[in-house]
Amino acid sequence: MNSDLCIGICSSDELLELTAIESGRPSVTMNFPATGIGFEAIKSFLAGYGDPVKLAVSGVAALGVALSLGVGPHSEVFIVSSAIASHSMALAHYAERSI
Repeated sequence: MNSDLCIGICSSDELLELTAIESGRPSVTMNFPATGIGFEAIKSFLAGYGDPVKLAVSGVAALGVALSLGVGPHSEVFIVSSAIASHSMALAHYAERSI
């Protein structure tokens, strides 16, 4: 699947760092609290874009983040070890390169 939007999210106990890479545009990095409000803000961001999206997540709450965001049916979600990519920018590039 080819996607124009690739997202990397690095999760910690208190913070969700998100980097978005869209083809032909500068990357954007945002921080959200690791709370229900932060998850809802990210869901709204992703819903505003539409499908398909490639999402790579790592950190202490990677599985929970991936499940709670529930990206669309034509999207891909990768749970990545922090040893491979520990920053949201690296995760976004991981998603961008993934098949």
